[in-house]
Amino acid sequence: MRKPLFLLLLTGLATQATAQSLYDLNTIQEIKIYFGFSNWDYRMDTAKAGAESYIPADSVVINGTALPNCGVKFKGNSSYSANRIKNPLHIKLDEYQNQDYQGYEDLKLGNGFTDNSMIREPLAYAILRQYMDAPLSNFAKVYINGNYYGIMTNAEDINDEFLIKHYYSTKHTFVKCNPQNVGPGGGSNGSNLEYSGTTLSNYSSRYELKSDTGWSELFQLCDTLNNYFQSFNSMADVDRFLWMLAFNNVTVNLDSYSGSFRQNYYLYRNHARQWIPTVWDLNMCFGGFSMAGGTTSNLNATTMQTMNYLLHKNEAAWPLIYKLLNNPFYEKMYVAHMRTINNENFKNASYKTQAASMQALISNAVQTDGNFLSTYTNFQNALTTNTTGGGGGQNTSPGIYPLMDARATYLNNALSATPPTISNVVSNTATPAFAASFTIRATVTNDTAVYLGYRFNKAERFVRVRMYDDGAHDDGSANDDVYGAAVTMDGALMQYYVYAENATAGMFSPERAEHEFYTVQAGLSNASTSDLVINELTANNNTGIQNEKGKYKDWIELLNTTTQTLSLSGLYLSDSIDNLTKWAFPAEAFILPGQHLVLWADDEDQTYVDLHTNFNLSNTGDALILSDGTTIFDSLSYGNQAPDAAIARCADGTGNFVAVTDRTPSAVNSCSSSIYEVQEMAVTLVPNPTAAKLSVQSEEEILNIDILSLHGERLLSTNDKTIGLSSLPAGCYLVLAHAPEHKTWRGKVIKY
Repeated sequence: MRKPLFLLLLTGLATQATAQSLYDLNTIQEIKIYFGFSNWDYRMDTAKAGAESYIPADSVVINGTALPNCGVKFKGNSSYSANRIKNPLHIKLDEYQNQDYQGYEDLKLGNGFTDNSMIREPLAYAILRQYMDAPLSNFAKVYINGNYYGIMTNAEDINDEFLIKHYYSTKHTFVKCNPQNVGPGGGSNGSNLEYSGTTLSNYSSRYELKSDTGWSELFQLCDTLNNYFQSFNSMADVDRFLWMLAFNNVTVNLDSYSGSFRQNYYLYRNHARQWIPTVWDLNMCFGGFSMAGGTTSNLNATTMQTMNYLLHKNEAAWPLIYKLLNNPFYEKMYVAHMRTINNENFKNASYKTQAASMQALISNAVQTDGNFLSTYTNFQNALTTNTTGGGGGQNTSPGIYPLMDARATYLNNALSATPPTISNVVSNTATPAFAASFTIRATVTNDTAVYLGYRFNKAERFVRVRMYDDGAHDDGSANDDVYGAAVTMDGALMQYYVYAENATAGMFSPERAEHEFYTVQAGLSNASTSDLVINELTANNNTGIQNEKGKYKDWIELLNTTTQTLSLSGLYLSDSIDNLTKWAFPAEAFILPGQHLVLWADDEDQTYVDLHTNFNLSNTGDALILSDGTTIFDSLSYGNQAPDAAIARCADGTGNFVAVTDRTPSAVNSCSSSIYEVQEMAVTLVPNPTAAKLSVQSEEEILNIDILSLHGERLLSTNDKTIGLSSLPAGCYLVLAHAPEHKTWRGKVIKY
C-alpha cells in the first residue's frame, strides 16, 4: 500500500487495544469458521479424498477479527479419518483474496491425534526453539458454524513467511519431506536422503517440491551426502542437522527422520547455497510413536526410556545419521547437543513447569470438548501415567513425566564421558577497527583440540578455525590452557563461539551454539554530512533486480564517498520532511569505502540479507531524505517515473540527479542514458491554512495540480492555479504541482 508523502499532525487521536499474539503460549486463541452451507464436513471429506482443494468459508474470525472469503480443508495423514468427528484443519486466509492475520496467511490446527495430554506439540516446539529455528505453537478453541468443534493445537506454518523470518530469503529450493507412501508394506524408505540417481520418479513420491524448481539440487544433496561426504559440510548446515537429530533422540520423537518413516521435516537451500533442516509435526513427540524402524523393534513405554542414543548409527538406510555419527568429529558435537538438551530440560525437570502450565490452561477447554479424541480422565493423567486411546493404533501413550524422567537418567549415564571445560571467552580488543586483526581467547582444559566458529552476518554460515595454546597466537604462554585465534574484522558485528573436544566428548561455549553465540562490535567511524549521498533509485521496478522474496520492489542506492568504512547506526531514511526518523538503520549496518549499497524500499522494515525500509517509493512522485534525524545529509524529490527507469547522480556520486534507463544497482552509475534533470520549483500556497480556496503561486509554468489525502488518494486534479476546496472536509492535505520536463513540487495545506 502506498504510504503518504508527508506525515502531519491530526486533531483527533484513535486508540486500539493491542491484539494478543496468535502464538502466545499463555492464552488460548479463538477461531470461528463460518460456511454458507451445513454439509461442510462431507464437502471437506470429499475434497480430501480427491485433490485436497480448499472449501470456501464465508469468513474466519480470529480473536474477534473477521476475515472474509477464506479457504479451509482437512489435513494430515494418520491423524485424519473420514470417520473421525474432529480432524486437523488447514485454513488459508489468502486463498481467494490478499489478506492475513498479524502477518500470518496460513493456520495449521491439529486434533491431538494419539496425544491424550494435548500438549506434546506446543511443549516440544518450545523446547526445540531453544536450539534451532522452529515453528511457534500454542492452542486454539475452534468453532464451526457456531458449534464448538474442539480444542486444537495451533502451529505456525513452514511457508515463505517462516523462511524469510528465519532464513532471510524465499526464492530458492524448498522441499517438504513427507513421503506419500509410508508404513509397513509401503516399500519406501521415506524421505531418508538416499541417492537414487537423477530420475525424478525415484524422488517425486518421497519429497514434495514447494519451490518452482530445485529437483536437481536435491539430487546433488543426496549424492553428496551418500557418495562424497567429505564435501557435505560445504553445502549443508551440519550443526542444524545435528541439533535436529539430537532433539529427535532425546525426546523420543520417532515420527521423524529418526524413526521408521523418515519424515516430517523441511529442507531449504538458502541464498548461501546451504541446506537447512526444519522440524515439523511434533504431535507424537515424547513417545507418541513407537516405530523406531530398522534393527530396532517397535518400542513400548518402558523400552523408550532407554532407546539407544546412537539409534541407527550403523544403518545405511538412514544415511544422514549413518554418515554424521560415523564421523567422530560430528558424533561428539551431536552428543554435546544431546547433553545440553537433556541437562537444560529433563535432568533438572524444568520442562514440567511449562507442561503443567499448559495442561492447566486448556483443562476447561478439553473438559467441554465433546469431540475430544480421548477422555477427560486420560487428559488429566497423561502427564504422569501411561494412558490408552487418543485415536491412534498405538495401544499405550506413555506418560510424559515417567518417560522423560527415566530417559534423563539413562542419557545422563550414557553421555557421562567428561568433556573439556571452556571459560573466559573474550576478545583481546573490545571494539576492533574494521579490517583490523584481533584475537579471540578462551581458557580450555581437558582437551585435544579447540576451534573458533565465527561469522559477520547472521544470514551467512559460520567459519571454523583452530585455536592454539602455543604462545604464538596471542594466547599468552605456551601450554597455559589459554587458546587464541586471530580474526580480521570484516563487518560491523562478529558472532562467534568456541568448540573443544577430547578423545571421548565435545563441548560448546555457549552450549546452544551455533543457535546462540557471543558477539564483538567493530569500532566504526560515524558518517558526517559529506560522507554519504543518495546515488540512485528506482521507484517503478518491474523487470530489474529482485529482493530476497524474488519480488520486484523499489530500491535505493547509497554511496560512501570516503576511504573509510562507516557505521550507519544513528542515520535515517524517510519519504517525509515532517518525519525524518521514519526508518532507522539497524545498529549493525555499515557501508564500505566507495561502496554502492542497495536498500529495498518495500515496506518490509526487516533486515534479511539486505536492508529493507518501512516505506515504499511512489512511482507518481515522492521525496527521499537521508539524515541523522536532525541534520539532512542528502535529499531529492522527483515526479512521475516510467517503468524500470531510474534516477541517478551523473557524474556518479557528485553530479545532479538525472533520469536514466540504464539502471546500475551496486555499481557506478551509467550516465549515457540520461533523459532529464530532476529539479524542484519555487511554489507558494496562499492562504495556508485556508477556509475554502487555495492559490498556487509560482513564476514557472504549472501544467497540473493534484490534491491528495494523507494516504496518497487523489481527491482533486486541475490545471487551474486557484482551487476550490469547499468539497473537502477540514484536515491536512498534500499538494503536488507538476511542470514541464518532469519538474515537480510538493507541499501541504491545512483546511479549517
